[in-house]
Amino acid sequence: MGGVAGIVLVPAEADATARFAGRTLVDRARALARAAGLQPVVFVATTPGPRAWLSALAGPDHPVRRPGDPLPDLLDADRPVVCWRCDVAFTAGLLREVLAEGAPRTRVECDDEGRVALVRCDAGMLGARVPADLGILAERFEAGSSVPTRGQPLAIAPATDDRARRAAEARLVATLDNPRDGLFDRLLNRPLSRRLTPLLLDAPVTPNQVTMLSLAVGLVAAAAFAGPGSAWPVVGALLVQATAVLDCVDGEIARAKVLESAWGEILDVTSDTVIHVLAFLGIAVHAWPGLGARRAWILAALFASGGLLSFLVVTRAERTEERWKPSGSRSARLLASMLATLTTRDLSVLLLVAALLGLLRPLLVGAAFGAHAFWALALALHARAMREAAAGAASRDTPQERSVTR
Repeated sequence: MGGVAGIVLVPAEADATARFAGRTLVDRARALARAAGLQPVVFVATTPGPRAWLSALAGPDHPVRRPGDPLPDLLDADRPVVCWRCDVAFTAGLLREVLAEGAPRTRVECDDEGRVALVRCDAGMLGARVPADLGILAERFEAGSSVPTRGQPLAIAPATDDRARRAAEARLVATLDNPRDGLFDRLLNRPLSRRLTPLLLDAPVTPNQVTMLSLAVGLVAAAAFAGPGSAWPVVGALLVQATAVLDCVDGEIARAKVLESAWGEILDVTSDTVIHVLAFLGIAVHAWPGLGARRAWILAALFASGGLLSFLVVTRAERTEERWKPSGSRSARLLASMLATLTTRDLSVLLLVAALLGLLRPLLVGAAFGAHAFWALALALHARAMREAAAGAASRDTPQERSVTR
């Protein structure tokens, strides 16, 4: 049965057991393939060491081949195949990009030293064998070199040069921003996270553990918001800002270590929602003396319920984004803008400004009613965008149906 393979080439000069971002190079290459929906197949150009080196690459589910060996049976001549060197670093997003529908049949990516690092082609273009050098493969067919500005492959330093390896890891982390990053993400949160994340890549730290740490900091922040006077709310706001930095770190670790998962994404989004709900509950306790217990808790309940409903509506909209967003309708554009505004970490800055200016009480009132206005409008826009997308799809299908009838 044909499939889509990820061919990992171990060049003669590379040590596939060297560690990068907390994993061996070959283990990371296999994880990249699986994350992009590819079946990894390793080709080793040479064996630069004892048999233990080769056995470390192989396993019952991971056979190791040599250049010149027959191609694996899983390859289908009409399906795409991606070949890359194990000694370059990039994210699974680059593999998904080169495999995306509408991508050119052939594509070549070079590392930062100009060497051919990744090649996409149809399996039939490989011929009968995988070459020992991807540069030879790139010369077999006409393909323009495309070096992306984000997610660019990086040359990996030799295993003996720890300083160069850490520099390469830091360069990889520097490409791991998010399209939905806001202004303060770019100015504050990302610069801080990019200093912290490289320090954690060698440690046995998972993205979910960082997410849980962020949630714990959020709990402390909520308690600080509930404190009396003007100093404690400022401490709470600073702690919420710290959770925004940790929110960047967990995503960077996930992409750098190739540990992205659906469960991790759910945990991350849920944690962010819980942190903000707890923060406003703490603000309600802080505002209790001025508003009275009844008003404070009514506002807190309004915000908590509005936050939960907003979370459900946003989650549904994001899971169906590929259906309504391509329509480009006014409703789709407005909904996308609303989602970007809600999911940005810049909102934590409002808490800090309000705490510094003593405006937490007006912020609580506005957030309590604003949360309900947000989910109601987002739900209406999502329903309308889905209808417009369905109508557009139907109108595009109608001429095809008529031509078939004729």
